[in-house]
Amino acid sequence: MGHEPNRGSIVTHLGDRATDVVSGMLKPEEREVVRGDLTESGEKGVQALRDVLGLVVGRQAALWREWRPWAILVGLIIPLGMLLSILSRVKAGGSAAYLWLYANNWDWTLLKSAGFWFVLRQSATKVFISYLTLACWSWAAGFVLGSASRRRLAGMSVLLLCVMLLCGELAAPLYLSLYRQHLFRVFGNPPVVPASYVDISALTFYRVILPLILQMTLVAAPALWGLLHGAQSGRLTPQGRRWLCSIAMASLILMALQVPGSGIFLIPLRLWVTPFLHSWVLQLAAYWPIAYLISNPISRGWRRIASPA
Repeated sequence: MGHEPNRGSIVTHLGDRATDVVSGMLKPEEREVVRGDLTESGEKGVQALRDVLGLVVGRQAALWREWRPWAILVGLIIPLGMLLSILSRVKAGGSAAYLWLYANNWDWTLLKSAGFWFVLRQSATKVFISYLTLACWSWAAGFVLGSASRRRLAGMSVLLLCVMLLCGELAAPLYLSLYRQHLFRVFGNPPVVPASYVDISALTFYRVILPLILQMTLVAAPALWGLLHGAQSGRLTPQGRRWLCSIAMASLILMALQVPGSGIFLIPLRLWVTPFLHSWVLQLAAYWPIAYLISNPISRGWRRIASPA
């Protein structure tokens, strides 16, 4: 019986924290009114959460009567979520061999070999660039989605993007499996591998855990970060916003061309872009979010200094 008050206070505290989070999906002026009403009525915990959640659901449901949320869902969230999920799985598979080679077959005597350090440096660089590219693509996708959503639909876009990435994590292995089967049908049977070959995909860590880690850290987190920046892009000048969105869309088109099987759906685009795919300019274009994240605070600081007190 002595534990009941503590348990009730914990539930109330969690309900209040959840209420603050959910109310963040309302407009600022409406959020202040709701919080003021809750303070006057004395509602706390689960009851306050239920009231605010009902209001938020009603507001979000009203948004779906317009065309814009449907266009964002069908035109951006679903395709970007699937493309990023497939690429995340591809990057996980591509890096698994390197990680397995060093993590599962480590030999301290190799540290004395100059050749080992040369190969290790090459492998680490390749994996790092692969992961960095995926993170930049994810950030760019989030930025485009946030720019299209703006503040009004940002909360809805965050939720739907998370759901789509979860679905993509489940669907990506099936897509890649079907794509490999298609290649086998077109080009013949898969090559025969030696009996000593280790099937890395049979190991749980490289088949399940590593792809999930990449999906969370290199796709979901950067995409949500980019979405928040895109939702605030209204503060930029119209010309600056158009330039950023154009660069972001160009990088996402190049990203789509890297997805296995994309040539089937993007044949005209691939024929036009392929001669330029290995251009160093286009290769660097994928990393534009890094330049943006570095330059944006600097430009804000200069504007603050230049503005009159």
